[in-house]
Amino acid sequence: MKQRLNYGRITWSYDDDLDSKVTGSPTPLLQFTAIRIQGKFKVPQFSDRVTLLLLKHKTKIKISFREAYLRWYLEESHSDRDLGEGKAFLLWLKKTNQSIAWKKTDYKLHRFFTDDNAPKHDPEDEMAEELSFAVRPVEVEGRKVKLYLQDDAVLNLINLSYGEESDFLGLVKNYVALRFKWESWRAPAPPFLDWVKSQAKRPVFLPGQLGFSLLTETT
Repeated sequence: MKQRLNYGRITWSYDDDLDSKVTGSPTPLLQFTAIRIQGKFKVPQFSDRVTLLLLKHKTKIKISFREAYLRWYLEESHSDRDLGEGKAFLLWLKKTNQSIAWKKTDYKLHRFFTDDNAPKHDPEDEMAEELSFAVRPVEVEGRKVKLYLQDDAVLNLINLSYGEESDFLGLVKNYVALRFKWESWRAPAPPFLDWVKSQAKRPVFLPGQLGFSLLTETT
């Protein structure tokens, strides 16, 4: 999986004084609002990966999340149950050529991504197109560096269940420093995810280290 490094193009301001006690893994990315179905409240349960696919799925025909989920649940939820709820719902949307007109009341974003210091996507940065996550830039050897990671790589890092716990940005700094060496040697560099796994590390995230873009307009 191709990873990209960008040097000196984006300048971020942020406060390093974060609460070191608030650590963990920012998952699930967001929690959906309960929907009333036949007199009972049901909370949609989708994996992070399916959630990202839903947010990126776009068609000309858009309906509300509540209407779409309610129709799918009552009409089609038992037809593809082996796929799991999220995948079955997404498949139904594709079959019916529909997508979601998202509202802010449809979900609650994980607090890691609502932190005031969370990095933001630069709409003018072509390198960030189609990427859901923004990593806070790090300074290595006097250079401010922004690491770009593919969505699947970030999801894998967030959901790693093994390895020695290590600060996420600390791992980023170490990796970037090695990238400088590999580039000077003209040596091939492993993707960040592969390198983290090879070091037997498991990232621990602090609020403000990782930003998230919904990649869609909400009302």
